[in-house]
Amino acid sequence: MTICTKFFREERNADSALLLLRNRYTGAARPWHSFPLSGIYIRMAIFLKSICANAKVCAALVGTVIGAGFVSGAELVRFFPSQGFVPWAALCAALFGVLFYALLRLGKKYGGYAGVLRFAFGRFAPAVRVLVLGCSLVLCGSMLAGVDAAVREGFGLCYRFPFFALPSLLVLYFLSGRGINGVYAVNLVLVPLILAFVFGFASGADYAGFAYSPPSGAFYRGGMVLLYTAMNAFLAAPVACDMGAKSGGGGAGCVAAAILIGFCAATVLGRIAREGAGAYTAEMPFLHAVGSGAVGKLFALVCLCGIFTTLFSSYYPLHSFVQEKKHSALVRAGICAAAFLLSLLGLRGIVAWLYPALGFAGLFFFAACALASWRGRTGRKRLFLFAVRRKKRGTSA
Repeated sequence: MTICTKFFREERNADSALLLLRNRYTGAARPWHSFPLSGIYIRMAIFLKSICANAKVCAALVGTVIGAGFVSGAELVRFFPSQGFVPWAALCAALFGVLFYALLRLGKKYGGYAGVLRFAFGRFAPAVRVLVLGCSLVLCGSMLAGVDAAVREGFGLCYRFPFFALPSLLVLYFLSGRGINGVYAVNLVLVPLILAFVFGFASGADYAGFAYSPPSGAFYRGGMVLLYTAMNAFLAAPVACDMGAKSGGGGAGCVAAAILIGFCAATVLGRIAREGAGAYTAEMPFLHAVGSGAVGKLFALVCLCGIFTTLFSSYYPLHSFVQEKKHSALVRAGICAAAFLLSLLGLRGIVAWLYPALGFAGLFFFAACALASWRGRTGRKRLFLFAVRRKKRGTSA
């Protein structure tokens, strides 16, 4: 088993690993059946590591999207219609799958998020990175606002000053030093708890919807769903690109994450629609839908889990930017203080005013990446045609 593990680290492909095993330890070509156990061990090790890698990618991507605004339903009722939302949730899942996979591929090709920014924006990459850091700060503020909103409505406490956001900042400050591995660890622990809670309300949801929001055309609804998907994928881009640079795979994890996000969105919206207009006007509509008492307190704990997953993911680009600078501890403390001040706007205020702006920023980011990829392909095609013409001229001469 030790031999198999050694060769697995050198080569991910099972056939290549078996070939290395045969050549190094026998010195001669031998038939496949001479190494039955070795082949099984290597294939099992590759299969298990692939499952673990995709599970980490899936948990990190789901945890980045399913935060306070998602679990509470506040951002879902803002971007999705109150009736006929299931097809739009399916469209949202498909868009997430495509964008997540594109981010992983770009991160693998260009060595992480910083390389992707240089590829897409060239000399304007530093300015775009400042914009991304600002967006990450906004998301941190919304998650901190969600902490106090979950505690107030879930446990029935009445207070104005966000007391519970302060210990959350301390936990974030001291546990974020692990970088991308810290994001993996937090999401692998908390995301299954969130999914289990949401799945528990799947059977009682009203997927037909409730006639609360005024009717709108398909173009407007599609635009809002696109805006929501672009916003979340844009905010997940630093984590996704760095995951692609580190692991290189994760396609199955992207598909699984997209399916889970779409299903959870439809479930939360269906449960809110079952309760009617009162849930749509609440600061945390899903909490109003599940009710108070023991279930409400359990929801508050689950919502806190979602908040922490997205809080760590949104803080990751800020931490990566300042960790190698002088006085990084002081700068990180200043970032935490700014996020705390931003959280004073409240969860509803951030979702209503700042989230649409983040959606447009996401559309701009992905449009720039698509344009840069198209220019790169066009340039390679022109070089190829130029080389073919030169070769033909040389042959004719």
